[in-house]
Amino acid sequence: MAKESDFQAKVIKWLRSKGCIVYKMQQNATTRIATPDVLFLKEGFWGAIECKASAKAKFQPGQKERGEKLDGWSYAKVAYPANWPEIQKELSVILG
Repeated sequence: MAKESDFQAKVIKWLRSKGCIVYKMQQNATTRIATPDVLFLKEGFWGAIECKASAKAKFQPGQKERGEKLDGWSYAKVAYPANWPEIQKELSVILG
């Protein structure tokens, strides 16, 4: 199983290759609990991705609920290596 940080780097690299401005969120005293790992913007569109090392990785309190709320506002998904190709296809249509 790959490390989550390695997978995050792969997601960020791909989003940047699609022309997105990407922010890797750092958890610290000023970051709200359950903030997704990656926020990205492109031409009036924004999205969030919570990266996990696998489909069985544990969530922090509030992560699922925050992701659902953000997905209702724009686009937010939980990504892990097994579902990343599906998310890439979906985002390729949205991002061009």
